Amino acid sequence: MSEKIMQSVGTVTKKEQLAVVESEVNTKVLLLENQAPYPGYHGSTVPDSLEPDSIFAVTKLMYNDDRVIRCIQAVKKRAKYIDFDAAPGTLSLQNQNVNVIRFKSLPYILVGDTIREFEACGIKFKRAKKVNPYTTLIRIRKFFNIKEMSDGIFQDIGDPCISYIQLPCMLRWATFEKITLSIKYNMDDSNFDAAQTSLYNDNGLVDFVRIYDKDGCSGKLLHIKQSYTEAIEKL
Repeated sequence: MSEKIMQSVGTVTKKEQLAVVESEVNTKVLLLENQAPYPGYHGSTVPDSLEPDSIFAVTKLMYNDDRVIRCIQAVKKRAKYIDFDAAPGTLSLQNQNVNVIRFKSLPYILVGDTIREFEACGIKFKRAKKVNPYTTLIRIRKFFNIKEMSDGIFQDIGDPCISYIQLPCMLRWATFEKITLSIKYNMDDSNFDAAQTSLYNDNGLVDFVRIYDKDGCSGKLLHIKQSYTEAIEKL
């Protein structure tokens, strides 16, 4: 099979538990962080860390993606001393949908400076307030760079722990979650985290399940792919 590479923008939808950032970040904006990244995976590659996995800065307005992405570009160019990954997204907060900027690889000590750079770019953020830990769906819009390893199974070029399995159609989250739990229940090695992903190509949108698994061998991925396909055919 010739190597097929997909480079495209798309979305990843996942369910995670969030809580207000408690560490010192030198800013008074509302910041949330995930309590357990990749909650369906329990291996040694997601250890307790002194630094955050992802931080979600809640914006005051519902900015469109282009506005946020251009600000990300401007901040990266202007504040070269700050090395981070960022992407626009949405999540539910106290029964309301809000826009966020998701930061990765950003130490707590640099969060305040980074937020101020975005404020200088014109982005306004909600002020900090008490929020009890809660679970919500998070949708992040980002750039994907993946290559096909076998029919319908792709590897993330930047992270060997992440794979993408192509699905024949889009699933509602409740259906996706039910199928995923059923697949895990019927597997001997069910240690992986799953999320929904959609990418644009020439024909429109292509749907995937994103798999996080440090030990995700090709045989296991093929079994997961077949299990999703069979479950969808029965719907």
